[in-house]
Amino acid sequence: MTNSPKRIKKIAVYGTYMTIVLLLWVLGNCNFGTPDYRLDIILEGGVTGTPEAGEHLHKDLSEINYEYTGIDPIHTVEVYLNDIRQTYSGTFTMYTDVTLVARLVDIRGRWSITIQKIDPTETFVFDLTLDGAGITNGTFSDSRGYSGTWTAENGVVTITYSDWNSVVLEGAVYDMSGIYLENTENKGGWSSERRS
Repeated sequence: MTNSPKRIKKIAVYGTYMTIVLLLWVLGNCNFGTPDYRLDIILEGGVTGTPEAGEHLHKDLSEINYEYTGIDPIHTVEVYLNDIRQTYSGTFTMYTDVTLVARLVDIRGRWSITIQKIDPTETFVFDLTLDGAGITNGTFSDSRGYSGTWTAENGVVTITYSDWNSVVLEGAVYDMSGIYLENTENKGGWSSERRS
């Protein structure tokens, strides 16, 4: 068997044909550098919304809208995107794998409270411990020995002292801050930081 010009031509045509087929196969399975990122969504008990729980694939720079609510509408929901706390609804851009966890807000535990009273100007800083059988109400005590009851419903937290100047702390469940009331009169504001 000699390499005749016809044989060489056939091998060249066959080689070119196989190269084109291989190139088309590679190009057909390539997304041209646009990666797919995984969005893992975990909905804890009592939460509903979109996107639904499960694993989803999205292209780089896709915008994802999300919104979650409590099955019981009096509950407040918080969302964690890769362990960073967010509100119950919003938008984010996919540029890496993301884990989204939606859960009911549970304010029970120990908090550091700062009250800024405006008339007369005073600042109070103390720890407050919220207890309760459920996440919507219970009792509390603070590090100064005062106590009372609390509720957390429809996004509003109300902390009512039973033994300190008719004081009520009212605000948002999500960020645990708001207004400071004495005898139902606005006397300033309060903020908090979770301790446990």
